[in-house]
Amino acid sequence: MAFSEGAPAAKLVRERAAAAVAYAVVALGFYLMSLFLPHFMSGVRIPGLPDPVARLDWLLWAFLFLLAFAFAATAIYDAMRAIDPLFALLSRRFGRAAGPGKRVARDLAYALLAALTAVALAPLTEPLGPAAPLARALLGVGALLVLILLLYDAAKTIYAYVREKVEETVSKLVR
Repeated sequence: MAFSEGAPAAKLVRERAAAAVAYAVVALGFYLMSLFLPHFMSGVRIPGLPDPVARLDWLLWAFLFLLAFAFAATAIYDAMRAIDPLFALLSRRFGRAAGPGKRVARDLAYALLAALTAVALAPLTEPLGPAAPLARALLGVGALLVLILLLYDAAKTIYAYVREKVEETVSKLVR
């Protein structure tokens, strides 16, 4: 069976998009659990701890919400990665493959976008009242997770490029 030039890229896009959707569904599930399950723990307090940490319903809510936030950040990252093969396919079609410099620049641009999005969303937590500091903290943690993933990808690309160049240089010197 003959495959078109874009078949591997299309498969990669489908896999990454499916992963993004799966993580989004998991995030939604944990978010919905954070809305309903803590009510079953209402009134249960851990002695000796200050509010809101002493309330078991709050702890369960924070735990489930943090899980939802982490999975949502992963879904966003996978969705961004699903776009990459499309850009690579388009650049090949127009005669230019994306080099490591472009990939690193793209990762850094995505990281900047994630940071700016977190900064822009922070004021929107104010109407949450006493939960605003926690919401800002969760927003910061989510942005940090996305930043770490993107910067890791950029570092991996830089490392692979430098390693390839060093190996090429060594093989030329050995000859």
